[in-house]
Amino acid sequence: MKKVIVTGAGSGIGKEFTKLFLQDGSRVLAVSLVQSELDQLSEDFAFAADRLETLQMDLAKPDAAEALLRWCHENDWLPDTLINNAGFACFGDSVDLEPARVANMLELNVITLTMTSMLFGHEMKARRSGAILNVGSTAGMVPSVRMASYGGSKSYVNTFTYALAAELKPFGVTVTCLTPGATQTKFAQAGGIDTFNGKSLLHNMFEKNKAGSPAEVARSGYDALAKGKIQALVGKGSTLAAVMSRVVSQKHLPRLVRNP
Repeated sequence: MKKVIVTGAGSGIGKEFTKLFLQDGSRVLAVSLVQSELDQLSEDFAFAADRLETLQMDLAKPDAAEALLRWCHENDWLPDTLINNAGFACFGDSVDLEPARVANMLELNVITLTMTSMLFGHEMKARRSGAILNVGSTAGMVPSVRMASYGGSKSYVNTFTYALAAELKPFGVTVTCLTPGATQTKFAQAGGIDTFNGKSLLHNMFEKNKAGSPAEVARSGYDALAKGKIQALVGKGSTLAAVMSRVVSQKHLPRLVRNP
């Protein structure tokens, strides 16, 4: 029976990934910062109670990846598939954001994702089998104001994942980058988009419930992972972002995308 780790599993895209893998018969370790969300998972997915395990852990802490790997060794839970979904945004002009909050975001979005990919990928390479999916973003393709640090973190995730895929392919390990557009999750609430009072396309999109479906995003990633694809591009604005990133110089994009 396949073992799958899903980080950020308590809600949104991570919860949908958890559901998909439980439905296909896998065993899932759902990792989240919020215990109440994990408790809700156990209720919502009672049909697979014997295959769902939950773990409350703050993955934004230094050495979180090592702690997760250590837990897996101690509990005989080395995964066949790793879904690096945990992450959040900081929305606002860069110099006005709380530095500690931005540092926390970068620790989670960049450092923990990198270290889990490396540590679990190392074991998959030794076994010559396994799969990793990292959740990047179209925000990493198009630099835009008020999303500078978040977009930078996701640009890193995108490029790191593509390179990792090339490195691990000869060893039977597939690596997929899921690059969704804006998705209707707790993203706006966690990032401060929902309370922003200025002119913002993102704020309007989330407020009017017009962002993409987390179920659709997770399904796209799940299918791409199953086929061994390197990228899954999905969601509102994703095609436009991909085109803009190819035809417009990055130095000009922030002036064109004025009100994210």
